[in-house]
Amino acid sequence: CKRAEVACPKVLAIANWSNLKDSDGNVHKKSETTKAGNVCTTSSCLFIEHVQGCTVRQYFEHRLESTATQDSPSSKRQRLEEGDDSNILQFKQQQDRVTTVIDSHTLCVAYNIGILVGKMHAAGVVHGDLTTSNIMIQNPPPPTNDITNQETEERSWEADLVLIDFGLATSTNSTIVTTAAAAASSNDASNNNKKPHKQQHSAEEKAVDLYVLERAFLSTHPESEPLVEEVLKGYREFFEGLGSNNDGSSEGVYGHVAKAIFNRLEQVRLRGRKRECFG
Repeated sequence: CKRAEVACPKVLAIANWSNLKDSDGNVHKKSETTKAGNVCTTSSCLFIEHVQGCTVRQYFEHRLESTATQDSPSSKRQRLEEGDDSNILQFKQQQDRVTTVIDSHTLCVAYNIGILVGKMHAAGVVHGDLTTSNIMIQNPPPPTNDITNQETEERSWEADLVLIDFGLATSTNSTIVTTAAAAASSNDASNNNKKPHKQQHSAEEKAVDLYVLERAFLSTHPESEPLVEEVLKGYREFFEGLGSNNDGSSEGVYGHVAKAIFNRLEQVRLRGRKRECFG
């Protein structure tokens, strides 16, 4: 991921258990017995970078809370006292319904999520557990009680996103190749029947990754369909921009990759709906 400029935690060190020492200087060795009865001492410990910030889920929930508290209780009470019964009923219904804040800031975060996931898939990595809790914002906007200052700061703010928790990640064939290699692979695909099958298998895994992220949005953040559309928009435009000219005259040599993935995504959605209906 790092080679493909995908924002993710850095791997700081990989240490064997036999190399770990406690505060007294004693060496700790961890042995494991395999099914064949052999003793294995190759257990290792992975040290990764600690990412500061908050998750995307926490940011969306904070936006919801900050929007709800912008209107003071006294002004709400005054509107209720001056309004008729229909206005009171409508106000209570709005209070009972919780929706996700859709504005320029949350849409921008969603669009950048699509670009980030596109970079990861182009590098040949499938996350396996894409949720808004596994995407972090390293530079969350600072909390402030002054609404005017808050709007000014958020207007110039752009989220710095990082993917975390690759415990279920798998690797597929990488999409980012040179133009010559892409032309060679297209020639091989026309002469070899096995090549398209491999591409379809990769598109299936990436489509499932997008479907998991889509379901995570809709189940965790109510009425977040516009955010999902923005994620998919950023994902599509990232692949369409790969290999294109700077003047925008070319769609890019990887536009067909996004089309194949989105075609698979529609099939995955159909399977998901059937599973929900018939179990």
